[in-house]
Amino acid sequence: MGRLVVLRASLLLLVTIMVGRLYQLQLVDSDARRYGGDISVSTTRFLTVAPRRGEIFARDGKTTLAESVPVYNIAVTPGSLPSRSSDAEQRDLVLGRIAQITGLTGTLTLSPSLALDTEPGLRPLLERIAPPEPLTSRDTGLSLTLSVPPARTLVAIEASRAFSEVLHYTNPIEMIIEQNNVRRYQTVIVKEAVSMETALVVRENSNYLPGIMVVEGYQRRYPASAAIPALSHLLGYTGRIGECELVSRNPASSWLTSLVDVVSYAGSCKQLIDKTIDPNGLGVPPYQNDDQIGKDGLEYTYEEVLRGTLGVETLLVDALERPVSTSSTLRAVSDGNNLVLTIDAGFQQQVEATMRDWIAEGEQRRVTNKEEHKRNYQPITSGVAIAIDPRNGRILAMVSMPNYDNNVWVDRLRGEELQNLLSPSDPKALEDLLRLAPLTNRAIAGQYPPGSTLKQFVGSIALQKGVIQPDTKLHDPGILKLTERSGALFELPNSVRNRDNGDITVIDALRVSSNVFFASIAGGNDQVTNLKDTDIRVNGLGIDQLSEGLEWFGMGRTTTIDVAGEVSGLVPTKTWKAQTLRETWTTGDTYNMAIGQGYLEVTPLQLAVAAGAVTIDGSVYQPQLVEQVVNGAGDVVRPFTPVLSHRVPVQPEYLATVRIGMRDSVVNGLNIAARDECSSLSIAGKTGTAEFGPLITTKEGGLVRQSHSWFVGFAPYDNPQIVVAVLLEGTGDLGDGSSTLAVPAVTQIMQRYFQIAPLIDRPAFCPRMPGEGQ
Repeated sequence: MGRLVVLRASLLLLVTIMVGRLYQLQLVDSDARRYGGDISVSTTRFLTVAPRRGEIFARDGKTTLAESVPVYNIAVTPGSLPSRSSDAEQRDLVLGRIAQITGLTGTLTLSPSLALDTEPGLRPLLERIAPPEPLTSRDTGLSLTLSVPPARTLVAIEASRAFSEVLHYTNPIEMIIEQNNVRRYQTVIVKEAVSMETALVVRENSNYLPGIMVVEGYQRRYPASAAIPALSHLLGYTGRIGECELVSRNPASSWLTSLVDVVSYAGSCKQLIDKTIDPNGLGVPPYQNDDQIGKDGLEYTYEEVLRGTLGVETLLVDALERPVSTSSTLRAVSDGNNLVLTIDAGFQQQVEATMRDWIAEGEQRRVTNKEEHKRNYQPITSGVAIAIDPRNGRILAMVSMPNYDNNVWVDRLRGEELQNLLSPSDPKALEDLLRLAPLTNRAIAGQYPPGSTLKQFVGSIALQKGVIQPDTKLHDPGILKLTERSGALFELPNSVRNRDNGDITVIDALRVSSNVFFASIAGGNDQVTNLKDTDIRVNGLGIDQLSEGLEWFGMGRTTTIDVAGEVSGLVPTKTWKAQTLRETWTTGDTYNMAIGQGYLEVTPLQLAVAAGAVTIDGSVYQPQLVEQVVNGAGDVVRPFTPVLSHRVPVQPEYLATVRIGMRDSVVNGLNIAARDECSSLSIAGKTGTAEFGPLITTKEGGLVRQSHSWFVGFAPYDNPQIVVAVLLEGTGDLGDGSSTLAVPAVTQIMQRYFQIAPLIDRPAFCPRMPGEGQ
């Protein structure tokens, strides 16, 4: 009985061995022979399949703003190429043909160059391959390197064989393989986005091109950016992943390997790498060396949403890591999700056109100005417009000018244009580039003095802190005079020097934009020397309470908008000045800060968000650009949810008082273009003129500074649905740019948002708009 069991076991073992051998001979061996492999050892390796990056749509969910367009790429598998050692001639021929087809330039090195005179036939052969001008001999021992045009590749290969002792051809594809340093079973892209005709040529001649293949990939494209360049700052762009990004994006298998990566790259990367740990990974990092990754804007912020999940395939390779089987799927690729923005493409385009018109109007005023020093201002080229829904934080439009077409980052045919955007060789062009900064999104990264637009916040803070009441009247003699502790005389005039506004409330002060009133409630008027004894005196907020109150409205910190590149602005304090300038804070500093000058800096977005809090009930919402995240089937993955950042601690009745003053500045003030009978809207808002830059000497010997013009408004007054902030750089003193440039710009933007056509028969006092008759 025991012998029978042993016999059966032996037969079973024999059958198993034979079946295994048959599998090896018929499957593994056949694949090995197909791929030219050594079957003595086979090991499982992993291959990756890149996901398709998600798309970005405008608010309608149909207008495409960013897409991944399928393209054909030429790739090479090093392990499937003819061997350098046993079949070098065939390898050179295969790679030479691909270099020729893909238009890649190789190099031909002659060493020593004296061979031009000693080797018969060499000179005419080289002159057929490279330059049209005659070649000259070089000193003995020196080499001569020639660029080989793609059309002359095969001739260069033949020449290097004929004169192998002195001539060496370097194939560009060999260089690409070497630089990528991949395993032999992995593929290397040697030419991206080739034409369909080129792809067909390679596929139809695959029998003569072992190791060469056509692989499908994707190329990023921004179809609306050429017509609406202002989208470029919001969308950002993609680019090849960098070394530091690769290390930070790919998780470590343990805390020890994480620590090694963090320490190893601490010196070479700009900031400390944030490394995650994933001990359950397949051993295949989610990002590869040749991956594309979001570099700026929404592409950067929503990288994880747009990216998708890498697919993983398995492959058998031999001892030389050459493929000996076809690949099989281990983990299916998962494409990225799509973004639907809060931006309406048509409205964004209208806002950009409006800004272009008013910037041009400002430039026209500059070049035709009667005052010489104004004609010498830098050209008027820059501005910002932001439209936001104060009820929930939705960004309705965001325009920064100058701008650019972000397709230059992904279109390889526009390399020269991109170079001119980064570092032009012409000194004048470089100077203009540094001044214009078209790559900078001024809406979130530009830091400016806000001028009198700040007064709405200063008034709100003073009311809440009890410095004044809504009916408190302070005297405004037209100029504020103060003797500083140092003995120096400080004078702060109104925007119209020596204009005596009499006794005014905060509502009146907002209407006439009284510098004296707001400086008084911020820094106090108890030490002012040009007031009567009977005038009401107030101690003022002081710098500490003023800074605290501005921080209520979100100034001095980022709004945390969901787009990369935002800066925090600056709310100065006593400590800041002592540490930065090594000076003590003065009352004059507080006065300047109260009217939006001095050291205070805000971004246009901060100003719009803060104005939204005044516009409604004090709620400060996080501004958002993404309406929802949807998958490829159109199903909502993540809906828009308003994010309440915080609530300003100002009583609603005080905010209402400030809004009355802002409405009065339109109805009864100088902001004529926004009046109801001119705009067909009920608009309220606050202008601002903010000085910047060096002192300029006028023809009469006076000293002035150039200034920006601002207007921040909301509408409708009784039911606010939109806040619009407009900044026109350098136009403040070009015919009162705030009321005659910024105000009509905001008015037109609001009309276009509410789809209100300008009245043809509006009153004669309404200002003309660009394109209209006098």
